[in-house]
Amino acid sequence: MKIITLVIAAFIYQTLSAQHASRVVIGAGKRVSEVLTPDVLFLYKQFKPGRILLKDNVAYNAQLNYNLFNGEIMFASPSGDTLALNTEQMLNIKRVSIDSDSYVYNKGYLQIIKENAFGSLGRKQQYYVVSREKIGGYDLASPASSIDSYTSFSDRANSRHDLVVRENISLVLKTEFFIGDPYNLFLPINKKNLEKIFFKKRDLLDSYLKEHEVDFKNEKQLTALFIYLTEGS
Repeated sequence: MKIITLVIAAFIYQTLSAQHASRVVIGAGKRVSEVLTPDVLFLYKQFKPGRILLKDNVAYNAQLNYNLFNGEIMFASPSGDTLALNTEQMLNIKRVSIDSDSYVYNKGYLQIIKENAFGSLGRKQQYYVVSREKIGGYDLASPASSIDSYTSFSDRANSRHDLVVRENISLVLKTEFFIGDPYNLFLPINKKNLEKIFFKKRDLLDSYLKEHEVDFKNEKQLTALFIYLTEGS
């Protein structure tokens, strides 16, 4: 039974690994590093030239990447180690650029999708644990207690990256969207927070939402709404 479970998990992973999988399964008995290989662990296939701009306008150039499992910007040290910025450094970040992509730090890194003088539309992508199955007697998988809230799967400083798991762990890639004001104050995007950011355009917002169906999880629709509120009126 355990072997069958691992085969199914491997099949799911191989089927989806051509692009970033919406779901990743780490089968019991697997070493985490065997599944969370660099092409799965990071947003970009390889570390890219980047720039870290601090709030005091001091800037540093480095080879950077975005870790989809802990939501952090990682940099490659001259010795070849993969490291993350510490908390103090993160709080002092004004902007991070990785190739042509731009990130801000707002209780976590947000990738900027669209921005202008009136505000910004941001996106956060990260894998979260959605289910765990502990292996019981005779190698049978038994469902763990239900998980109501998402739990992040951290591998900060590789502290959990080389462990052998003793349960089947399922993770899903969750994408969240945020709306920001000209001062980079970001809030989860919904009608209430849109009214806070664009309080001078509430009538336009209400009119748009009456005429257009907007799914607050749909990037294309959110981008169209953002452009309408900031550029089209």
